[in-house]
Amino acid sequence: MIKTITYRIIFFILFFASILSAQNTNVISQLKKVEKGEIEKVKEELQRLKKNNEGDPNVIFLEAVVTENGEKSNSLYEAVYNNFPNSKFADAALFRSYSYYYALGLYKKADGLKNRLKTDYPKSAYLKNIEQSLPSVDDMILVNKSPYKIRKPGKEKFTVQAGAFGNFKNAEKLKSEFISDGLQSKISMKRVNNIQLNIVTVGRFNSKADANDFIKLLKQNYSLTGRVIPLD
Repeated sequence: MIKTITYRIIFFILFFASILSAQNTNVISQLKKVEKGEIEKVKEELQRLKKNNEGDPNVIFLEAVVTENGEKSNSLYEAVYNNFPNSKFADAALFRSYSYYYALGLYKKADGLKNRLKTDYPKSAYLKNIEQSLPSVDDMILVNKSPYKIRKPGKEKFTVQAGAFGNFKNAEKLKSEFISDGLQSKISMKRVNNIQLNIVTVGRFNSKADANDFIKLLKQNYSLTGRVIPLD
């Protein structure tokens, strides 16, 4: 009986060890290729890695790095640090997710991820990057770029119109909600067909692509349909 129990214990130890080892695919060489700009080559290799290492957090992280769509890339990073908090790239994924929300101007969400990085990964090398005085919203990189590179400062050209109200109090209420969440917001007045409207805009962006990424989060977090408009 004791022998049977012992064999079972050994079996489970070996079984779980095999699972853990399967989740440790080495993707360092692929990440170095990304740094060199060989993204298309890495994408080809990724297909093989995904086929042979389904559910591997390292492979998921690599896929996030080469995914050009910011929203999709961020959900892959979230999958890494939420589902595999002890994996090799969990803190890197968390840092990149923080960078994504910061770049979109969602400072409240970004601040929560920053605190989580401090608490869960107190020895992470990424804490150095996070503690630096960060520039404006669009100076931070998006998630599909290297976390060590920062965009050159540029002139903000776009904002997002989140609502148009005849009643100023309704506009002020929405603006206050944005500001309390750490977003930049203002109200401007516009006359349309002899009707005075109070236009609420939120965020300031260097490119339409960044503004469109923010619109998706605006829909998700506030149930609002925004549109990109140029800054005056």
